[in-house]
Amino acid sequence: MFKKRLIPAIIFMACVMPLVLHAVEYDNEYLSYRATYKWGFIQKVAGDASLTLRHDPDGYHAILTAKTRPWADPIFSVRDTLTGRMRNGDMAPVLYDKTTHEGGKYGHDVITYTYTGNTATAHCTRYKLDKKGRETTSEITLSAKEPAVDMLSVYYFVRRLPFESMKPGTVSHATIFSGKKKENLALTFEGIENVKLDGHTYECYRVSFTFSVDRLQNSSAPMRAWIRTDGTRIPIKLEGELTIGKIQVLWNRP
Repeated sequence: MFKKRLIPAIIFMACVMPLVLHAVEYDNEYLSYRATYKWGFIQKVAGDASLTLRHDPDGYHAILTAKTRPWADPIFSVRDTLTGRMRNGDMAPVLYDKTTHEGGKYGHDVITYTYTGNTATAHCTRYKLDKKGRETTSEITLSAKEPAVDMLSVYYFVRRLPFESMKPGTVSHATIFSGKKKENLALTFEGIENVKLDGHTYECYRVSFTFSVDRLQNSSAPMRAWIRTDGTRIPIKLEGELTIGKIQVLWNRP
């Protein structure tokens, strides 16, 4: 399950606080990342990703692309593109479109959102290829109290959390929609930590996060993320454990 959390990879219950998002205003932005496999002294870049944000009067438009490097393709090939639109102001998602080619399998999910009061309703359409190469379609409608996000808009939801007013151990919750289900996202603020990356040191908020199908059962192993404390709120590192070794998604400084 961890592999599916990386691509986004943007991109993470001691005490629970109400979600009042930080007043971060994003303009046009381009972020580049590399996915590194690490096991003991072995460290090798396995893939690359980029995240582009464009802001215009209609709202926010985001595109995330990810692909494995040639040496990793025979092991598990990835060619993914996620696109989305978000509202002005609160950056709540309006449209999410994910096309994936992973390990020889094709998937295409489209989610359209509507809002009534503080309830988000997601109409999810999933396209898949059967064994004969024919496309099949399934649809489902899901709803949840806000905040509700997907695997693209979650990058901006996390970056807008009010970390500067949180105490270590504070937990924030949201619902995350996929093409066929909804999960609970629990994000725990762990404090401030300096991170060295490519010869530079960055002060970062450190957070851990888990996905679960209910409040009791995790559907993936916990992960950690480090987000710069300055006005950019750039996530510079994401880390998750594998059965053997770990995966790190690292920011490429321009």
